[in-house]
Amino acid sequence: MDNIEQLRKVATRAGKLLTSLSESIRQQKEELKLTEFYQEYSKAALYKLPKLSKGSVEYAVSEMEAGGYIFKKKPSGNTMKYAMTIQNVIDLYNHRKVPKYRDRFDKAFTIFVCNLKGGGSKTVSTASLSHAFRAHPQLLFEDLRILAIDFDPQASLTMFLSHENSVGLVENTAAQAMLQNVSREELLSDFIVPSIIPGVDVIPASIDDAFLAEGWKGLCEEHLPGKNIHAVLKENIIDKLQHDYDFIFLDSGPHLDAFLKNCIGAADLMLTPLPPATVDFHSSLKFVASLPALIDSIEMDGHTCNLIGNVGFMSKILNKSDHKNLP
Repeated sequence: MDNIEQLRKVATRAGKLLTSLSESIRQQKEELKLTEFYQEYSKAALYKLPKLSKGSVEYAVSEMEAGGYIFKKKPSGNTMKYAMTIQNVIDLYNHRKVPKYRDRFDKAFTIFVCNLKGGGSKTVSTASLSHAFRAHPQLLFEDLRILAIDFDPQASLTMFLSHENSVGLVENTAAQAMLQNVSREELLSDFIVPSIIPGVDVIPASIDDAFLAEGWKGLCEEHLPGKNIHAVLKENIIDKLQHDYDFIFLDSGPHLDAFLKNCIGAADLMLTPLPPATVDFHSSLKFVASLPALIDSIEMDGHTCNLIGNVGFMSKILNKSDHKNLP
């Protein structure tokens, strides 16, 4: 190329802007004191939560504080009022010995939000579900442990959940963990990072992952001889973490590549966002129609998929009147 220097200058500027944006987000959060998850509960608000009542809350809070437990509080005039964090609420449920999800199910359930149509709300849906499963008031008593795994080289899911890990080259990505076949302990210490939502973790992605996806078959033959190329995610990550998390969410790019096939091969359930715009809807339906053939091709290569189904959902509203007219 004759003008490679111009590309290098633009690339350098883009890199600096990315770093600047990330730093700006960090500074604004510190300035506004939003470095912790925003959701808080007054003591009275707990009365309306599942499996709690005014009497049970008052008794549990009194017992816990007598035992030395400290609930988060905020000044309100001349007094201090309860401003309980999600963890405070979960600890209160634990004190009352309310059964959790993992008391009934001992293995992680893996959900893959997938559509080959770019811009179809895959990543937004994955981030929102990860957030909601952990923080929704009706689910707090379940104390759900959530892991989101990002396989999209654009790292948008990583940006949503842990923006500081979405800039520059990240070495400890999900793709690298698959290829290196690291231990459970290494996954937990070196690859999994916390999000701003306590109890929601993420394994980041990086732009370099795209090169791994492109040469996946050859890389597996070199580094993972004898392992099925569609089973690497399930065997090298999911199975090792199946008792550390309750739900694992997968996000991949809009490409029919090795990562998408590995996500299908590891998932228990697929969710397909269906944008209502005609062109997007048409493309999404083509993807849904091709899924059986895609799964057949994975199984013909020797890996058995354990999907219980695929659920489609409308991911956007065309206009406000559509929203108002929903039943």
